[in-house]
Amino acid sequence: MIKSHFNNLNGWIIIDKQAGVTSRQIVNKMSKIFRLNKIGHGGTLDPMASGVLPIALGEATKLISFIQNKKKKYLFTIKWGEATDTEDIEGKVIEKSDIRPNKEQINKALNAFIGKINQKPPVFSAIKINGQRSYNLARRKISISHKPRQINVHELSLKKIINLDFAEFEVVCGKGTYVRSLARDIAEKLNTRGHITNLRRQFVGNFHEKDTIFIDFFDEILHSPSILKKIKPIEKVLDDIPALFLTETEAIKLRQGQKIKLDSFKFKNNFIKEYPNYKNFERVYTLNDDRLIALIEIDDGVVKPKRIINY
Repeated sequence: MIKSHFNNLNGWIIIDKQAGVTSRQIVNKMSKIFRLNKIGHGGTLDPMASGVLPIALGEATKLISFIQNKKKKYLFTIKWGEATDTEDIEGKVIEKSDIRPNKEQINKALNAFIGKINQKPPVFSAIKINGQRSYNLARRKISISHKPRQINVHELSLKKIINLDFAEFEVVCGKGTYVRSLARDIAEKLNTRGHITNLRRQFVGNFHEKDTIFIDFFDEILHSPSILKKIKPIEKVLDDIPALFLTETEAIKLRQGQKIKLDSFKFKNNFIKEYPNYKNFERVYTLNDDRLIALIEIDDGVVKPKRIINY
């Protein structure tokens, strides 16, 4: 039986998602385990994919948009010579090619996929068309086509040639990147066809494989207080943006939704000195216990609470 200290959890559980289960199924199971209504995941993984899946508990759900916008790293394998309708191993083969690229050809082709590029999302995706998910329309054999979208590929490299038919790659990319479509386009650039047979996410923002726990082990973990040690603090997702520290009085004002002049903050000078080019969104802590208070916007010298964190 779940103890009462699980009822008001706020933070992140980083799951090592295994292939064959959907991100939504994991969230649903976690919701039952922790008896939480406020729960969600940071960045969907395809059912066939494995790896880092951040689960937001309680007030951490207010920061899901931050994790979705972070860089992500994937390890993936392409099988040459076959295109599938889903662009991965779970689909039906729709086209074949006898061409098999070599290492030199592959490395040369990858240069075209680094930086800001346009990518056409797969038809088997969660994109909505007139209120319906693209994958549902595709399963019903309804003809659809998505317009190319701009994505950002920060790093892309060939890790190894497994054999004539398979090669392994590594990519660091931004929001909205479909690795399945990247594999499709790499194959087409090489005048062949291809699809993904293996996909593993190695990190999302500040959450890495070393932070994960296996979903298969939950029944055992839940009988031990050690589960609490696996929960990452809410503010972990914000580690790479500025922090404005507060006194308790200032924290109370922000919690009440009040605007405060930046000049009146006790620690304003240290903040501006450290972050002369601070962005609109910041994170805010009380000075006493380093608890996250709110996401704020600093506009024309005035601090405005945009999203208050209550825990």
